[in-house]
Amino acid sequence: GTTQQLTDLTVPLKVGQSVDEIFGLPPLFPLSVTWKCVQSDVKSGRLEFYSENGVPGIASNCRMIFDIQDINAGDTTSSGSKVEFRMEFRPRSIIAKLAAPILSIDNALALKLLLPMAMKNKAHGVSTESLAPIDEFRQLMGTLYGVAGIAHLIDCTVGPSQLLLAAGAPTFGQLPPSGQLYALLWCAAGPISYAASRMGGTGRAADLGLIFYGLVEVFGAWLIRFV
Repeated sequence: GTTQQLTDLTVPLKVGQSVDEIFGLPPLFPLSVTWKCVQSDVKSGRLEFYSENGVPGIASNCRMIFDIQDINAGDTTSSGSKVEFRMEFRPRSIIAKLAAPILSIDNALALKLLLPMAMKNKAHGVSTESLAPIDEFRQLMGTLYGVAGIAHLIDCTVGPSQLLLAAGAPTFGQLPPSGQLYALLWCAAGPISYAASRMGGTGRAADLGLIFYGLVEVFGAWLIRFV
């Protein structure tokens, strides 16, 4: 028989290597995409992944492009990098179209918050070896959803409701009372998910928190069709 070689995710992927991304609401609504590294150029700072099949029935011809630049080139007293990210895909269903604004915010949070946090922990020698990989994932997603919930609350109550408008809904102030209550529930789902991800134990609370957030977000996207 053949032996499948696992990809070491602790080192940068080389051209031709692949990695599976699992997302959605597993086990209720599991989604996955297999990314293949098509460009990994250290000199130019370009890292590119492509998936022709994407998520079957939802999106195809998916592409992720990372451009990494040294912002302190030639300066030996300090160091830092600038990461620019671009995602492209061909929508195959309404789910992909509704998810576009949500993906934009989640990707921004990942680059501007989670990536700097991970790099800072690595620089200070903070280890997560005491946590199982699934628990690391739970805490990572809980943190992401928690920050997203707070960002959504600020955007809805004192901001221009950019995410609601991008999804095709009216601004928060123009929503009916029931719509405003649901929008606030959506905002609260993030901190609830974050709190559940830090409860420890068997991880059931963390899983329920992540599923709760996802269900609220997906059902809310469906409700927008009737606004």
